[in-house]
Amino acid sequence: MTSHREFRRALAAILATLIACPPARALISLNDGRDRLFVNGSVTISGDSNVFANSDNRGDLVYSTSLSADYTRRAGWIGVNAHVSVGSSRFAELKGQDFDNPSLGLEFTKQSGRTTGSLTLSASKESRADASVNLRSTSWNIPVGLNFKYPIVSVYTLAGSLGYSSRRYLEETVFSSLSSYSASLDLFRILSAEREMIAGYRYRLSESSRSTTSTDHALSLGLSGKLIRGLKGSVRVGYQTRGASGGIVAGEARPRTKFDSWTASSSSSYSFTRKLSLSGSLAKDFSTTATDSYVDTTNASLQLQYAYNSHWNAGVGADFGDSKFLGEGGRIVLNPGPPPLLGAARHDNYLSWNASVGYSMNEHLKASLSYSWFQNWSSIAFADFVRSSWSFSASTRW
Repeated sequence: MTSHREFRRALAAILATLIACPPARALISLNDGRDRLFVNGSVTISGDSNVFANSDNRGDLVYSTSLSADYTRRAGWIGVNAHVSVGSSRFAELKGQDFDNPSLGLEFTKQSGRTTGSLTLSASKESRADASVNLRSTSWNIPVGLNFKYPIVSVYTLAGSLGYSSRRYLEETVFSSLSSYSASLDLFRILSAEREMIAGYRYRLSESSRSTTSTDHALSLGLSGKLIRGLKGSVRVGYQTRGASGGIVAGEARPRTKFDSWTASSSSSYSFTRKLSLSGSLAKDFSTTATDSYVDTTNASLQLQYAYNSHWNAGVGADFGDSKFLGEGGRIVLNPGPPPLLGAARHDNYLSWNASVGYSMNEHLKASLSYSWFQNWSSIAFADFVRSSWSFSASTRW
């Protein structure tokens, strides 16, 4: 009860302070606005009916705070964006799940001249309930990316990227850390003032801490810009293959295996009016779980947003997903949870919906109330579960 009272007092004090503060565009602005520093803070109380995302259905109340600072510089050819934050959560009963997660990021952008692009570097600590392994995990994530775009001639543009990502779990006896290297090359052709055609290739190499390796090749075609009347976004569809090697089965090295499937990446939006809009996305790709299992995942979502006025907004959405587990990359004798969740026999589907209401007093004070419901159907009994959650959050930006 003491922690609950302290949380309510802190929330009341923060809200009172925010309401009383005078407006300002940035906490610090230098060099005629070329250098700006923003500070963000938020407090959240939420209820989660299934903290571990499994059939045990253990729920709890969670109290969260976050504090972050953003720095932007717009001077010369190179722009700079920097971000640092720390998020903390405290569980009312499951004290062993409390966490403090820092994160930082740095981005250099070039938006003028013939060649444009960006270089991004970041690192963050993440604690989450992972529905693909039905346990909570904590990991350090380090993604690095280089993107560029170069116009070849009047109607053709070449774009590409190089990337590296690392996910290192703190509990490596249970989970499998993963490092991935990727490269992609896309050719854009202008079809009209509002539409472009895209042809692309992507290569990805992944290595796990269980001495397994996988390589992905993907070819895709698509459109970007105005898809049909009133519908804007991008859509890409193609073919991909994955070759996997390494790991041990029954004391012997696993032979190299190969998977193939279609792949897709799409996001679009449609505005019914200036206040009402609908957005959707579709993604299909190979992925690797925290227990080094290969999965062919398909996800589709729709989100309806309504802006009543400059202060009030509301939204409702739905998501559907399908996960076909293709097999284990690492040692099949390892057991990540109460029952074995390994192997190619598992097949999951999920359906979820969410609703939210938001209020913005001004650019410095915002509040939101949200609810979500999630159900996972699985061929593994332990992974068959329902999860619902609600949250109230208040945030500020200076």
